[in-house]
Amino acid sequence: MNSALHLFGERSLTLVAATFPDRGSATRAFHALRTVSPRKLGIALITPSDPRLGRKMEPESNGIWHTLLRSHAWLGLAGALGGLALAALVLAAGWPAALASPRATVALGGVYGVFVGMLAAGLLTLRPDRARVTAQVREASEHGQWSVVTHPVSAHEADVAQDLLTLGGGHVLRSL
Repeated sequence: MNSALHLFGERSLTLVAATFPDRGSATRAFHALRTVSPRKLGIALITPSDPRLGRKMEPESNGIWHTLLRSHAWLGLAGALGGLALAALVLAAGWPAALASPRATVALGGVYGVFVGMLAAGLLTLRPDRARVTAQVREASEHGQWSVVTHPVSAHEADVAQDLLTLGGGHVLRSL
């Protein structure tokens, strides 16, 4: 497992969705995905004005909390270490302001490093790439369109889903 993946509590990091103008094409694409996917639970059909749209778009709510906790812990620590290393470099370079108060330089380096790490963790938890896809699917649903959403757990699964949804005539949306 990639060490970057330890920051995430979700199994599926990518979101692949497609919007369709009618029920028939969405249903055909949905069944095509279910035929080739060994994980049938990661695929959802979203109807116009679907009351369960949020749950279908983000089925791993516990995983999101784990992502929040893991990413803030690890990136906060990494930020602190990076800030301390930067403070040490500034002191080693002989910057007069840093040398005038080395303890404050080290303390501020650590605090600012934690702050930067926590900001990065917050951005990672918010997943703006997924939010964009979710917003477009929500808008399509509000305008009477159908959507198919899948939560692939590998790059191969994401590529297969994207290809099948494109072949099915959908407007495909994909997060990173």
